[in-house]
Amino acid sequence: MPSPSRILPRVSVLVLFAFIAQSQARAQSPELSKTVQDFVRVQAARIILAHVRIIDGTGAPAVEDQNVIIEGGKIAGIAKGADVPPAANTTVLDLRGYTVIPGIVGMHNHLFYIARPNLDSQRHFDEPLAVPQMTFSAPRLYLAAGVTTMRTTGSVEPYADLNLKHDIDAGKLPGPHRTSPAHISRARRVIFYRWCT
Repeated sequence: MPSPSRILPRVSVLVLFAFIAQSQARAQSPELSKTVQDFVRVQAARIILAHVRIIDGTGAPAVEDQNVIIEGGKIAGIAKGADVPPAANTTVLDLRGYTVIPGIVGMHNHLFYIARPNLDSQRHFDEPLAVPQMTFSAPRLYLAAGVTTMRTTGSVEPYADLNLKHDIDAGKLPGPHRTSPAHISRARRVIFYRWCT
């Protein structure tokens, strides 16, 4: 059995694939910021992920040695694995030994975490309970874990969440495509506001 240090980079093609697709789709409308471009490995009108194993998420067995063709940020086709000669506006990545899976859709996600200072085995902790917002880290961590679409299901900073969604959609910041709860998704872009308790 291969060691985890050899498996992780091979499965991480998911993140590469998902972010290439998302970034290329965004590139059709807004221009990607320098911050987002730092996360994009390949920018081309047509990308071929050659000789990959595909797990389609339906429960069907993995399909070995396939080429995934991406055009305009979307999967345009899947074909039997073959060597593809370089062509204008096409980037071919030979990814033998890598696995491609669909982007993960997170159905219950937050951009904060709950910190209980000095939590012990009896679940006692020191006050105050802290609920830090992770506007910078969370979108990058979700994306790195393969989450390409997420639904925010509660927030301590709803307008920070909404502003972040706008910035991701505009190509200014990296992160998964996001849907927001209806009660805040209808709002317009606003100045960062912190709820006071």
